[in-house]
Amino acid sequence: MAIAIAAAAIILLAVRPRPVPGWVWPVAGALLVVLLGYEPPLGAADALVRQWNVLLFIFGLMGVSAAAQESGAFRWIADFVVDRACGSRRRLFVLLFLACAAVTLLLSNDATAIALTPIVYEAVSTRAPGEIRPFLLACVFTANTASFGLPFSNPANVLILPHPQLVAYVWHLGPPELAAIAINLAIFLSFFRNRLDGEFPRHRANAPSPAALRTLIALCVLGIAYFLALVLRWPLGPVALAGAMLSLAVAGTAPRRAAEHISWRTLVLLCGLFVLFDAVTRAGFVTWMLAGLHAALGYGSLVVTAAAAGGAALLSNAFNNLPVAVAASYVARATSEHVAYPLIVGVDVGPNLLTTGSVATILWIAIVRSYGIRISVGEFARLGALVVPASLAVSIAWLRLLSP
Repeated sequence: MAIAIAAAAIILLAVRPRPVPGWVWPVAGALLVVLLGYEPPLGAADALVRQWNVLLFIFGLMGVSAAAQESGAFRWIADFVVDRACGSRRRLFVLLFLACAAVTLLLSNDATAIALTPIVYEAVSTRAPGEIRPFLLACVFTANTASFGLPFSNPANVLILPHPQLVAYVWHLGPPELAAIAINLAIFLSFFRNRLDGEFPRHRANAPSPAALRTLIALCVLGIAYFLALVLRWPLGPVALAGAMLSLAVAGTAPRRAAEHISWRTLVLLCGLFVLFDAVTRAGFVTWMLAGLHAALGYGSLVVTAAAAGGAALLSNAFNNLPVAVAASYVARATSEHVAYPLIVGVDVGPNLLTTGSVATILWIAIVRSYGIRISVGEFARLGALVVPASLAVSIAWLRLLSP
């Protein structure tokens, strides 16, 4: 019953029947499992307290994104990319795709979804008018695909491996990350080949404003702090919060303006998902995952790697990737770090299949709809059906080569 309630909440979150806001369904599901006795109240509270690091991490990222938006730092990046496109829409698409990948890798997938999507929309619609959907879809697909290369590129990575060994992490997931980005770009260019034709008037990018320059420097400092935190095995949540405070201070962003950029509904939605999935875990979900992996052990390391990555990808679309990352963290602790790597790939790349798969996608959908653009589940899934298997395949193949 707990699994059925969780699945119903996720389906309603995907469909979003009007006029009920999306965050209501996970919260209602969480309250229902508590009221029906499938989740004790103290267990629900403990499920939220256990995720303090990832919630603080996401909150800090929202603050960093607010500073980058308010200071004009991201807008300058977009202007710089438009200038380098030299009037070609296809070249502009490639450069914006790579810019989104870089921001995701160094800041997080949520930063790309929250902050870069509006900037990309503005840059393309005003400077290179034409078909906008490929550019917007590239934002979210890149946000998910480029988010497993570094431990801090996705909050889910922090959940599965709270204290990873940086060199080992990059060696296992860095090469397939680059390959997955290249494959995604090739698929997009082929899928949208007729929509990316055309030229536009060239625009000269102005120098960044003092506030934007200070914010860009603060973002570089935050990136260095992330690496130091990993080396020193510090939690990333407080680092992200400190980075947000520094970025907002140097950007000169007023507290009220910063608060307007915080997606409070998303934080509430996440709390509901964490409680829901804790109830699912109590129903034996993690035990079932471990049993599946142990059964796969008899068929060799390739099957184990594929089962971990593919299973995490499918479950992320069924329940959202952050709660699945919580379950994956239990599995990783019960097995080994070599199993954690394909779990991270599945949890990060898998959400490119359905619009409810990741928090970044949920945030992106809300932003895109505010522009009057509707992305159907079918349209998203058709592209995801090409991207997800290819990204998983190249990652599984690399991890198999490194498996003991």
